[in-house]
Amino acid sequence: MRFGAVAWLWLLALVPLLGALMAYATWARRRDLARFGDVLLVSSLRDGSPAGWRAARSVLVLVAVALLAVGAARPQHGSRTEVVARRGIDVVVCLDVSKSMLARDVAPSRIERAKAELERLLTEEPGDRVAVVLFAGDTMEYPLTTDHEAALRFFRDAHPWEFPVQGTSIGRAITAARDLLRRDPLASRRSRVILLITDGEDLDGDPVAAARDAASDGVQVFINAIGSTVPEPIPAYTQDGRMAGYERDSRGEIKQTQFTPQMEQQLRSVAEVGHGTYFRPRAGEVGIDAVRRQLSRLRRSEVSETQRTVYEELAWVVLFPAFALLLVASGLLPERVRRRGGTASGVGAGMGAGMGGAP
Repeated sequence: MRFGAVAWLWLLALVPLLGALMAYATWARRRDLARFGDVLLVSSLRDGSPAGWRAARSVLVLVAVALLAVGAARPQHGSRTEVVARRGIDVVVCLDVSKSMLARDVAPSRIERAKAELERLLTEEPGDRVAVVLFAGDTMEYPLTTDHEAALRFFRDAHPWEFPVQGTSIGRAITAARDLLRRDPLASRRSRVILLITDGEDLDGDPVAAARDAASDGVQVFINAIGSTVPEPIPAYTQDGRMAGYERDSRGEIKQTQFTPQMEQQLRSVAEVGHGTYFRPRAGEVGIDAVRRQLSRLRRSEVSETQRTVYEELAWVVLFPAFALLLVASGLLPERVRRRGGTASGVGAGMGAGMGGAP
């Protein structure tokens, strides 16, 4: 025997308190009757419930309250192992499509290599639902779906030069991913992961605060950082996708991108606050294999949680008698009983005769 909600057993403490209140009420009733004269004589002149029935009603109520307290604590007996249907994982991929992702320190470029690795990841893991957030200075989203090919088409042909608002807003991307998960009615019952692939050049927003908000919803934030620690020039492209030299600043100098220790510290903080993992691949790599291993561990953990111990609930065994006793106490035992006419009228007549014969 065990209890599923043992905290409710504190209600048993009400039983002696209620019994004391009932005893006090009985004493107070006798005290009030005594003020009118002889208790036995006054009792014989009034209608009411016999003392024995009042005591029986009190006992029934006390026993019912005790049974209700035990029932609320959910008594359980025995156990069995039950396999619960697997919930699955929801992964929102946030892909940085800012112009710095065009750098070629990762062949053929950061963004094209990231796309290829993501395509391999989604192709080899077909069981999960996936959503996509493309971000630069703004975001574009594709909702959660089991159709991985549709999600692949969404980011496969995305290029930085097609985004009118440039920059990098990691915080806005995490917020957009969190909103995708919150809008989906099934996501709350599944493991949820935000996988953010970026070169770390956050120029807008507060990514740490965004990751903290996501973690408050039970979402893990994984960060996959790519890019070289040495300066790398940023190629320039025309709208039709042809390379046209390199990006230049207002002074005409070639723009360069570099993964700095400050960027790494910020991304580590985002992953830590987001209850996720920070991935930093070796030079020239993207690091999706490490992400895949982490997701596999998450799946194994989820599968192990699908087996749970189930106990047989016995609350009905005590709740049914409790309600039955309350029904008896409130309805079947009369509150007031009219005494036989001979008894009450005889006493009254005797008292009347005595008063009439008095001089």
